[in-house]
Amino acid sequence: MNFHQENKKFTSLLDVFGLKDKEREIYSLCFFNGPLSASSIAKEIKVERTVVYQFINRLIEKGFVYKTSISDKKHLFGAVSPEELKDFLQQKKSEIAMMENELSLIRSAKNCYPENNSFSVRISNTSASLKQMLNMALNDSKIKTYLIAPVDDLFNIYESKFFYSFLTELSKKKITLYVLAFYDDGIKRKHSIWNNHKMVISKFLEKNYYPFGNGLLISDNYLFIFSWNPQSPRGLIIIDKAIRQTFLSLFFLLWEKMAYILPEEKKVFLKNMKLIPAGYFYSGEGASSKRVFVDAFLIDKTPVTNKDYKKFIKATGYAPPPHWKNSRILKRRLNHPVVNISWNDAQTYASWIGKRLPSEEEWEKSARGTDKRIYPWGNEFNDHFCNLLRKQKETTSVKKYPLGRSYYGLYDMGGNVWEWTNTALDEEQKLYIIKGGSWSNNETTVRCSYKTTEYANKKYDNIGFRCAKSII
Repeated sequence: MNFHQENKKFTSLLDVFGLKDKEREIYSLCFFNGPLSASSIAKEIKVERTVVYQFINRLIEKGFVYKTSISDKKHLFGAVSPEELKDFLQQKKSEIAMMENELSLIRSAKNCYPENNSFSVRISNTSASLKQMLNMALNDSKIKTYLIAPVDDLFNIYESKFFYSFLTELSKKKITLYVLAFYDDGIKRKHSIWNNHKMVISKFLEKNYYPFGNGLLISDNYLFIFSWNPQSPRGLIIIDKAIRQTFLSLFFLLWEKMAYILPEEKKVFLKNMKLIPAGYFYSGEGASSKRVFVDAFLIDKTPVTNKDYKKFIKATGYAPPPHWKNSRILKRRLNHPVVNISWNDAQTYASWIGKRLPSEEEWEKSARGTDKRIYPWGNEFNDHFCNLLRKQKETTSVKKYPLGRSYYGLYDMGGNVWEWTNTALDEEQKLYIIKGGSWSNNETTVRCSYKTTEYANKKYDNIGFRCAKSII
């Protein structure tokens, strides 16, 4: 019997089952002609009977053939029925479906996507054009748009009429355009677009330090990467949040490199703040640890000091902390963190200075970085790195412990004062998370993952705060 010519579909099933050579022929005989004796099978496929026994025993072990009768003289073997075969195939299909579902869940958990996923990266022909992308960025932005321009003059690409129209739209929508471009000796004389328009803030890098050959345009939700050459209109529109944030962080790092050009009040980064780049970190410890994505943001290098808070009181007439005698603070404590501050007080100060309180996750990432460290300074506790255990009996200067700085170089992320976050455990009861431990607590409280809560209206001599700021 030439089984392979008779039934190609059945042959493909045998491939799935992993049957080889003589096993396939034995199984075919059993399926179509069985049950047969070992002698009959041996004669049909022209092998010794002992060889048949060996093959059949392997088929029995695999579950494809079962014994129907055994006697001294005759061994009969029956094939698996078509119904059993269908059940087996259905089982295999279910197992494959389960594996595919598990793979999908794993991919989702790791935030991994196929390269052709249109929701992550979309290829766009930019010949139609840079104008189109600038308009998309305008429609997608609320406050700011960022442009990296690898040309010394935008007018080299498109006519001035279009850009003046674009700038008019910036003014109407009150969107600031931050431009990072080549430095050219003649550029300031030639065009007022770079320096004199009220909605454009620009900085220039020497070409030797300029890292890009293509342009980057960054709006609230998109990253546009494109060629500035009209003869080579290629580009990408990227929606992926992590990629966009990476380039936005890079933009600001380059911007900060040239920050000395602008006066302090126009700087994107204030000197007392630190950029925490976008990306993942591990929040919590042990079994409760989870991988969390946090957008790029700025955070104060130190807790807000008495000196800082004094300026706020003087400017606004806000009530001073209750322990300040005659509304004044001792001179030796000016650089100590301000305490006896409620969550409401901290929010008011942050709003006044143009910042906000950090979220619990932002605070923890600022303290521990991306290497899962236990304490802001590392994995081993050291009481010489922080103000803790009532050794100082009060707060200390915010820069007294430089060896205790965090992964990103922040002071007092462990000890000195607890710090308010804007993460509420119970919004109805105004119960907010505080982090960092204080001068009056033990070593457990300065672990990066440790947190506790306090009511928004409470004021204590070991609770202060630091501010954060979004960069978009």
